Parts: sequence; structure tokens; C-alpha cells
Amino acid sequence: MKPSDAPPADMVQATNWLGLAAGAPVLVRRPGRVPAPATVELATPDGKILWVRYWTSAERAMLHKADGTQVWCGANLG
Repeated sequence: MKPSDAPPADMVQATNWLGLAAGAPVLVRRPGRVPAPATVELATPDGKILWVRYWTSAERAMLHKADGTQVWCGANLG
């Protein structure tokens, strides 16, 4: 990981996606892509899939834990 790709110091990796409430701001780190800020829309009941909306493009995306995606949030949200 390059230093420029590191999440801000006040963020922690969310290991339990069910703990992320709709509307929560997050930083998404997908393999092979630049980290991007997003807003949580919904987590599936099993916590393996998360729907987010990216800030820069307003694109909605379905994220899968199994593909190595990491979601980072404020320390009080994770």
C-alpha cells in the first residue's frame, strides 16, 4: 500500500458491515482501484454485501467482502 492510499488516521476498517447505518460516510478500498469516499445505502442481512453511493460520481455500487473490498469509517461507526 502506498502512503497516499492510506485511510485518514481517524478512520478504522469496518469488519462488520451490518454495523454501518444507512447514510454513514465511508471510504471504499477496492482491489486495483483508487480509494473513494461514499455513503452507505444498505447492508444485506448476512453482512457480506454493502450498497454504497460514491460521492464523486453519484454511482451506486454493490460491494462484496469476498472480493477483497475494504470499507473504512469513522472510529465511532465501525
